[in-house]
Amino acid sequence: MDLVGPKYLSGGFRFYFFNIIDVETHTAGVYPCRDKTATSITEPVIDFWNKFGIPDFLQMDNELSFRGSNRHPRGLGLLLRFALYLGVIPIFIPPAEPWRNGVIEKFNDNMLKHFYSVERFNSFEELEQKSIDFSGFHNQHHRYSSQSGKTPDQVLKLQGSIEKLQTRPDLTKRMPLTEGKLIFIRFIRSNQILSVLNSRFEVKKELVYTYVVAQIIVEKHILMVIRDNIVHHIFPFVMPVDW
Repeated sequence: MDLVGPKYLSGGFRFYFFNIIDVETHTAGVYPCRDKTATSITEPVIDFWNKFGIPDFLQMDNELSFRGSNRHPRGLGLLLRFALYLGVIPIFIPPAEPWRNGVIEKFNDNMLKHFYSVERFNSFEELEQKSIDFSGFHNQHHRYSSQSGKTPDQVLKLQGSIEKLQTRPDLTKRMPLTEGKLIFIRFIRSNQILSVLNSRFEVKKELVYTYVVAQIIVEKHILMVIRDNIVHHIFPFVMPVDW
């Protein structure tokens, strides 16, 4: 998933595109958002998982609104709590490396080129409706060579039964968080510092100039640093999970 923007409508109205795509089927959804609040970016995920199924992983960049807030750096935001509540593992790509999210980045480019740049919108409500139409057209007609020339809808039908989100959660209520795993892909520079959720850890010298997998285990309150399937560090990582 990714946020694109800010973009503007006539009169200077600012908004964002929240885009999400299934890397297996290339089924995609385009959701205009008025802002980047927790509810605004979680509602599209709920809608997409309700229609197309709950994934194993949710990959994203390090946008602050995805993670939570700097005021409570280890207190996970609504989006992450919702994902973990459903057993989905969030994956954060390395900072400043958008090519790691190549599938969604390419879709973003196509969406801007073939939709936002060529359509005209008289209101935000019209933008929302046309975004639904564009998403539907893409899923029905766009053919991918990686899918042997099939459309996302065709690939989706071949998948058979998929677990979907059955009920819409009440986002105003506290979402319990008791277990789960978060993954951060990070490049270790010469200072030997690993930074995760505004927390810094010094790692061994042999990890310098390599990529590591920093894995937070929520129920154990630990951070594991892994490279080449070898655990190099286990750091305490206490997190507030009861709010």
